[in-house]
Amino acid sequence: MKTSKNKLSDSISIASNLQKLDDLILLINPNSQGGNTGKNWMDAYRNVKKFLPRRHKIIFTKKANDGISMTCKLLRKGYKNIVAVGGDGTINEVANGFFDFDSQQTRDNIKFRLDPRLKLINPKGILHIIPSGSRNVLARSLELKHQGVESLIRIRHMKRRKIDVIAATITDKDNLSLTHDRIVLNAAEIGVGAEIIDRSKRARGKVKNRFVSTMASIVATLPSYNSNECDIVIDKDKKISTKMTMGIVANGRFIGGGFKAAPRAKFSDGLLDIIILKNSGSLKMLEKFIQLKGTSTYKYEEDILYYQASQAVFLPKQRDVTVTVDGEPIGILPAVFKIYHNALNMKCEAAASSRF
Repeated sequence: MKTSKNKLSDSISIASNLQKLDDLILLINPNSQGGNTGKNWMDAYRNVKKFLPRRHKIIFTKKANDGISMTCKLLRKGYKNIVAVGGDGTINEVANGFFDFDSQQTRDNIKFRLDPRLKLINPKGILHIIPSGSRNVLARSLELKHQGVESLIRIRHMKRRKIDVIAATITDKDNLSLTHDRIVLNAAEIGVGAEIIDRSKRARGKVKNRFVSTMASIVATLPSYNSNECDIVIDKDKKISTKMTMGIVANGRFIGGGFKAAPRAKFSDGLLDIIILKNSGSLKMLEKFIQLKGTSTYKYEEDILYYQASQAVFLPKQRDVTVTVDGEPIGILPAVFKIYHNALNMKCEAAASSRF
């Protein structure tokens, strides 16, 4: 059987393109870890290159949300193996790029209902996680032993697994008629914790030191922060009306500061862990929060509510209440959080113990 030169050339071109789709794509945030990821990248690359697959590409993000748009484009082109190299915010952005949202929204003066719906852009896509941030809270929840270069050199041996994701739809802080759809990998914070994160991010434009900006934000927020009257609807049929100083909707156990806020959480149990710190003064609240226990219950159960569910809606009765997702400010309440069981293919090193 004869094959024309044109057909042979087309076949080679198609085969070459198919090979490219198996490339490992490293999406790197050079500004992570206070800019050290970018500053040290050439030295790091020399150390890890021999451990990477022969076919790999490196792409640097330049601005906020590049991780989402770049990942989305790559997956639509057929690429499958996307590596997120950066902190919690970068990994969150790349994870968001794996999904299309179709939020069905109803809003009037009395009711506020949101139903976030997810669809994978490329069902064969796999998110590889390389923690390279200042805090790496997700990595702690996943119980990953290594970060940065030490994690990259183990990339060929990473274990593939499926992970739950939380779909969140959150109100825009400047235009209440708009909402933002985001994936949560580790945890969303609501109230005082989110307000501290938001202030710290804004202060970082003037104060580059993360510790200084965080401490300044705590001092500025805690003494004057008041609890918020909220209605919380769990699984559409359980309604709680309470004053809330802080709320957490978690997929992983830890949040920033090393607090084990959701000790029952697992990444593949099909459940949200919902923690509500009720009304309290700032110092009393901080004392309670520090005493979060690493067991299945809290020491002060009358002050902290803990639920596991598939969906939660938070409705404020008074003022704006800040919401952050994986350490990044997104908007304010109202917001809805919905779990999607084993929705994302992920690769990371084997955890110290099973949190799946």
